[in-house]
Amino acid sequence: MKNLLFLFFFIFNTTTYANSELYESDLYYLEKNEVLFYKILNWWSNETQENNTEFCFKNLKVRSNNTLDLKYNDKTKKLRISTKEKFADLISVFDDTNTNLKNEYINKNYFKNLKIENIKNISSIVLSNISLSQFKKINKIKNNLAFEVEGEILGLLAYSGKVSFHKSGDFLRSCPKISDSKFNITFKILNIKTKEVLIKIFFKEKQ
Repeated sequence: MKNLLFLFFFIFNTTTYANSELYESDLYYLEKNEVLFYKILNWWSNETQENNTEFCFKNLKVRSNNTLDLKYNDKTKKLRISTKEKFADLISVFDDTNTNLKNEYINKNYFKNLKIENIKNISSIVLSNISLSQFKKINKIKNNLAFEVEGEILGLLAYSGKVSFHKSGDFLRSCPKISDSKFNITFKILNIKTKEVLIKIFFKEKQ
């Protein structure tokens, strides 16, 4: 596995950044190594890798690489934060019908009585009970904000060609079933300049 990761890490470092922007607007980290993830998907989907489980249960983290869009409604006190392009588009993050979310951390320096509305896709999040002063404070650091999602690879889906963070679906490359495997996905909004986490959300499967 180390040799394979080195190969993809080498490919990343010998490929121009322009090519990275052409294929991926987000930054992908496999086991903490930055990679061109579309190359890994292409390799794993090849028919010669039919029985390959090399990437199963490996940690994958994705961070948005463009300025987030903030839209505030002062009447409803709702703030929508979203990416201009679909975030983490090479991953099927969760199956909406089998997933719950809970707040794990909310930074009180930015949010006082925050409520997070149900998340249907991770490219957009709606926050309720946001005062005008809170919005102005967040808007000042808009250029430093990023989305980040992290989880374990549980297979390669057949029709979309995406890797999956969830266990359900029609898989082209299946991972072995492990009874004590954890469905462990975190989503963050963070300040990439100060390393502050503004919001951290934990997704879990419904029992």
